[in-house]
Amino acid sequence: MLLVFDDVLGREEVRSVRARLESLAFTDGAKTAGPGSRARKKNLQLDDEDPRTAGLRGLVRKALLRHQAFRFLALPQRVMTPMFNRYDVGMYDQDHVDFPLLGSPPPTRADLSVTLFLSSPEEYDGGELVIRTGSGEQAVKLAAGAAVVYPAYDVHRVEPVRRGTRLAAITTVQSAIREEPRRDLVVDLVRLARWVQDVAPESDEARLANKIHANLIRLWAET
Repeated sequence: MLLVFDDVLGREEVRSVRARLESLAFTDGAKTAGPGSRARKKNLQLDDEDPRTAGLRGLVRKALLRHQAFRFLALPQRVMTPMFNRYDVGMYDQDHVDFPLLGSPPPTRADLSVTLFLSSPEEYDGGELVIRTGSGEQAVKLAAGAAVVYPAYDVHRVEPVRRGTRLAAITTVQSAIREEPRRDLVVDLVRLARWVQDVAPESDEARLANKIHANLIRLWAET
């Protein structure tokens, strides 16, 4: 299931992040690709070795974790340190899936991938994030500060940028619920529960929906 979260970063936060990125060095993004994928990836990534990047990465991670809908629907157990990437004209990332295990032992299992857009759609042409889902390919290009979350094993790509520059932060999440069909069921139930709450917040049906939601998480969540 593909999830979109608006306003993960506010306007002032986006401006602050972008201003700080302008003073930092970007390096060849191919160095973080697997040996067989380096020729398929042409972008730039923020230099990991620059100590000034730590604050920016922490800001994005905290913004995701404070976002109520993200916490409620993604059920993040662990969130990897975000990376920042830049696509100038002619840059792209061809079809791939994200690494399944990341970070130092014990590694983080990549259940979900996250792209937080830092450039507004009108600032660049092309550069869509295209995700291959069970219902076909979906092209995603969101407002600055918004994020898309999708299964890390879905094949995805970034289309070539034809004008301007595309800036984004990316990360992966280990969810408390490992299996996608179960996560999808919880998400569907949350949406149904919210509708019932809006229509009849004091009803037995509203309480029943909340009870089912809580007990499914209790049954399926890994700790």
